[in-house]
Amino acid sequence: MKALRIFVVTGIGLLICTGCGSDTGHLPKTVPAKGIVTLDGKPVEGAQVVLVAEAQSAHGAFGASDASGRFSLRAFEEKDGAVPGTYKVQISKTVVKELSPDKAANLDGGAPLFYDYGVPPKYTGFQTSGLTATVPESGTSDLKFELSSK
Repeated sequence: MKALRIFVVTGIGLLICTGCGSDTGHLPKTVPAKGIVTLDGKPVEGAQVVLVAEAQSAHGAFGASDASGRFSLRAFEEKDGAVPGTYKVQISKTVVKELSPDKAANLDGGAPLFYDYGVPPKYTGFQTSGLTATVPESGTSDLKFELSSK
């Protein structure tokens, strides 16, 4: 009898937890989409990779690169991967730098910091980057964005 109660309680708990978590059934199908970002042949850490769908009604994707320049995309907050399709791409990175002491002395109590591009500015907009990507129905781990400072 005790075993039956444990079985019933466990079964009810599993049924309740089935409803727990994100319901992603209403979202479009996504497939794994991974790749690498380099600048002049070197990995770019902390790059924000954004895929903007070419089709008006399609969904974009985003991700951030790690120390080896590798990134994984997400199409939605609750769902990994990207919706298969073609995209224009923008890549940005913000670098925080300290002002030199002579310039910092002119600040009125503000922090002696300024922000700079970590990649050439042309890559930070999908209209100017010249970068594109295609995510096939089977997914991909071979997206390569080779940026150049020239």
